[in-house]
Amino acid sequence: MRLVRSKIQSQAILLSIVPLAFLLVFLAVVALLVDRTAEMTIWTQQASRVLDQSDMILKTLGDANRAVADYTARPSQTLLKTYRVRAAATRAQAQELVRIVQVPEQNVRAAAYARLVDRVLGVLDAYLSDLQSGHAARARALVASPAARAAGANFQLAKASFDRAERQLTSSRFRALRDQIRTYGFILLILTFVGIILTLFTTGRFGISIAKRLRLLAENADRLGSGQTTAPVHGDDEIADLDRIYHEMAQRIHDTLSAYRREHYIASTLQRALLPQEMPRVPGLRIDTAYAAAAHAAEIGGDWYDVFKLDEELVGISLGDVAGHGLRAAAIMGSVRQAIRMAARVHGEPATVLDRANRALCADEADVIVTAFFATIDMRNGKTRYAVAGHPLPLIVHSGTQVEQLTGEGLILGVDAHASFRTFERDLRIGEGIVGFTDGLIEIERDYFKGMENLIETVKSEYGSMPSENIAEHIKDRILANAEPADDSAILFVGITNLSMNGSPQEQTWKVNARERGAAYRVRRAVLWDLAVRAVPGSDLAAVELILGELLSNVAQHTPGDAEITMEFRDGRAVLRVRDKGKPFATNGQPSPDPMSPSGRGLHLIRSLARSIELENNGSGNTVAVVLPVHIS
Repeated sequence: MRLVRSKIQSQAILLSIVPLAFLLVFLAVVALLVDRTAEMTIWTQQASRVLDQSDMILKTLGDANRAVADYTARPSQTLLKTYRVRAAATRAQAQELVRIVQVPEQNVRAAAYARLVDRVLGVLDAYLSDLQSGHAARARALVASPAARAAGANFQLAKASFDRAERQLTSSRFRALRDQIRTYGFILLILTFVGIILTLFTTGRFGISIAKRLRLLAENADRLGSGQTTAPVHGDDEIADLDRIYHEMAQRIHDTLSAYRREHYIASTLQRALLPQEMPRVPGLRIDTAYAAAAHAAEIGGDWYDVFKLDEELVGISLGDVAGHGLRAAAIMGSVRQAIRMAARVHGEPATVLDRANRALCADEADVIVTAFFATIDMRNGKTRYAVAGHPLPLIVHSGTQVEQLTGEGLILGVDAHASFRTFERDLRIGEGIVGFTDGLIEIERDYFKGMENLIETVKSEYGSMPSENIAEHIKDRILANAEPADDSAILFVGITNLSMNGSPQEQTWKVNARERGAAYRVRRAVLWDLAVRAVPGSDLAAVELILGELLSNVAQHTPGDAEITMEFRDGRAVLRVRDKGKPFATNGQPSPDPMSPSGRGLHLIRSLARSIELENNGSGNTVAVVLPVHIS
C-alpha cells in the first residue's frame, strides 16, 4: 500500500513539475523570440533613418545647386538667400548623418561623406563670391576646373558607397536575426509538441474521471494552433492552468505575427524609398509612374523605374527587375539604378550604359541576375535610342488605338561580364508615348501571352479615352482590378507633349496639318496630356477635348496649310489660340455665328462650352482665342 501511495505521489508531483518546467523553458524561448523581433525592428528603423538622411542631403544639396544656377541666370538677393539657407541646411544634415550613424566603419564613411558635402558647398560658395565680386570669368573657370568636377563626382561616389554599405550591413544583420528566429521557432515547436505529449501522458494516469478534461485540453491546443476560438477549461488544477497558458501562448504568437507584419511594412517602405520619390519636370514630357506590391509576398522585391535629365535636350529612362526578393534584392536594385544613372551621364550611348552596369554587377555581386531597359529621348526631335537586357520591351502608343511593342534583344545583366549589347532607335512624335513595365504586371495568371494581350487592350482603352490624372496608376488599377499579383510590378508612362523645345512653362506651341488625321489626333492628345497635369482636379477636360476637336475640324475644312496651336497659362487660366491661313470667317454681320447655319454650329458649340471666345481676321488668316473651362494649379 505504501508503494502505491508513493507511485501516486510521484505521478502527482510529476504532473505539477512537467508543465511548470516546460512553461519556463517555453517562456524563455518566447522572450528570446520577442527580443530578436524587437531588435530587428530597431535595426530596420535605424537603417531607414540613415538612408532617409542621406537622400535628404542629396535633395537639399540639389536645391542649393539649383538656386546657384538660377542666381547665375538672373541674380537676386532672394535667390542668394535661398542658396545660403539650403547650404546651411545641407551642412547641418551632413553633421546629423555623422551623429546618427552607430557603426564605427559606417561612421568613417559618413564623416568622409560630410567632408565631400562641405567641399562641394565650398566650390559653390567660391563661385557665388566670384560672381558677386564681378569676376564672372573666374567663376566659370572655377566650375569647369578639375577640382570642382572631382568634388561633384567624389560626392556622388561617396553617397553611393555609404548607401550601399548601409544596406549591406542591414542585410547581413537581417540574415543573422532571421536564422536565430527560425531556430527559436523550431525549438518552440519542439517544446510545444513535447510538452503536450508529456502532459497528456502523465495526466492520463489519473483515470477516467479527468479524461474528458484532458480531451478538451488537447482539442483546445489543436484549435489554438489553427487559429480557432476555444472554450476554456474551468477549474483551479494543473489542467486548467495549462489551458490558460495555451491561450496566453496563442496571444503571444498573434502579437509576434503582428510584429512581423509591422517589420514587413517597414521593409516595404524602405524599398519604396529606393525608388525616385519625385519624377523630374521635363518640358515636353508627360511622366507618370505606379508601383504595385505583391499581394502575399513575404519579402520586398527589386523592381524599379527611373527618369532623369542627361542635359537640357536629352532625357534618360530606365526600368528593371532584380531576381528574388528581400533586402538584398532591394539594395541591388538601388545600386543598379544608380549605376545606370552614373554610366548614362558619362557615356550616354544606351548599349554602353548597360555594358558598364553589367560589368559592375558581375564584379560586385554573385549569383544575381537583373533585367533592365535603358533609353534616351532627344527632346529636339523625338529620337529615342534604347538598349535592353532581357527585360520585357515597352509598348509604343500611336494615334487612334494603335499599340505596338518595341523590338530588340539583349542578355540579362549579371550573367556574363563580357556580354555585348546593341543600341536600337525609334522616332517618337508629338502625342505618342512609351509604356514601360516589369514582368509582374503581365504574369499575374502565369500566362505571358494573355498578360501581354490584357496590357495592350488596357493601354488602347486608356489612350483612346480622356487622360487620367496618373496614366500609369490607371493602367495598374485596370490590370489588377480582379487579381492578386504574385510579384511586384513597376509601370512607367512617358508621353511626348512637345518637341523642339517650343514655348516656355507659361506658353506652349504646336504646329499641325489638321488635314492629316493622325497628326491632328496626336497633337490633340499632346495638348490634353499637358493640360491634364496642370489642371486642378475636377476640371472639365471633356469639354476641352470637344473644343479642340471642333477647332481642328474647322481648320481642316478651311485651311490650305499648317495651323499653329498655342496654349497660354496665366493667372490660373488656360487660353487656347488656333491660328490658320484660311479665308476669313463669315458671320453675315452678326455678333456671333448663326447656330442654325452648318458653318456656324461648331463655333456656337465652342461658345457654349468655353468661358469666352474671340475671333480675329488679320487678312492672311484667322485666330480663334478660347478661354478654356479649366482652372490651372
